[in-house]
Amino acid sequence: MPTNFSNPSLQQALWAFRKEQNNGNLLKVAQALLNTQVMAPAKWDKEPETDENGAIRFAPDTTISLMVVTNPQGGKYFPMFTDMEEVRKFYQDAEVQCLILTMQQYLPFLTGNPEVSGIVVDPKGADIPFNTQFLEGVANAGAAGGASLQQNTIHKGDHILLKNVDASIADLEAELISSGYHDPAIRAIYIKERIEDRDHPEKTHWFIVVDSDELDTGIFTRIGNRCKTVCHGKDMEFMFTNQKLGQDVAASSKAIYQRA
Repeated sequence: MPTNFSNPSLQQALWAFRKEQNNGNLLKVAQALLNTQVMAPAKWDKEPETDENGAIRFAPDTTISLMVVTNPQGGKYFPMFTDMEEVRKFYQDAEVQCLILTMQQYLPFLTGNPEVSGIVVDPKGADIPFNTQFLEGVANAGAAGGASLQQNTIHKGDHILLKNVDASIADLEAELISSGYHDPAIRAIYIKERIEDRDHPEKTHWFIVVDSDELDTGIFTRIGNRCKTVCHGKDMEFMFTNQKLGQDVAASSKAIYQRA
C-alpha cells in the first residue's frame, strides 16, 4: 500500500473548482488530471513483485480490476484518491489495495467497461465526478498539445544530485524569466542540473523549482512549451516549493526569476 503518496496539485485544483465552478478552475483540474497520478483501489489475481522503492511489478498475464462505487442515482464510477488519508476516510477500516495510476493507465479500464460512467475523485473529500468522455477529451487535448508531463515520485532515502548551471544557457534562462513574467501566479523560478547517474555525471537534465501562489501543473506545461526549443537536448524536471527538496533549493539558490 503506497502510504506516502500525495497529490496536492490535484487536491487543490479540485477544491478550487468545487468552490467556484468556472472554466479557469476546470482547466486547472484537467491539467492536474492529465499530468499527475491518483490512487486507484484495485484487485488482482496474481501477487506482484515489490522493488526496493516499494513499487510493484505485475506479471504480464495478471488480471487487474479496479473497484467500483455506485452513487445515489445509480451511476457507477471508479473511485480515485489524492492521498492515503482520503482512502481511509472512504473505506474506514476495510482493507484495500491501491495502484498509483496516470490518466493514460486508467483510461483503458473506462473505455473497456461501458457500464462505468467515469471516475469520482476523493468521494469523502472534494467528491467530484468526471465522465469518460470528458477524460478522453482531456487526454486527446494533451496529446495534441505537444509537451507532456509525467509525475516522478521522489522516495524517502533517494539521493538527489544537483549542481549549478554554467553560463552557456542564456537562451534557456531568458525563456524561464519570460515564463515567470507572463504567469502572475509565479513568485520565483530556480534552475539546477540534476545528475542522473553518479557514475556518469555528464548525464543530466534541468531541474526547475517553481515558487507559486498555486500548485497548478499547467504552470509546468506552459514553461515546458516555452522552453522546448532552448533545452539544449535535455529533459526538464519540475517541482513546486511545497516539497522539502524544492524548499531547500529555494533557500540555498539565487532565483533566475523573482516577482517584483
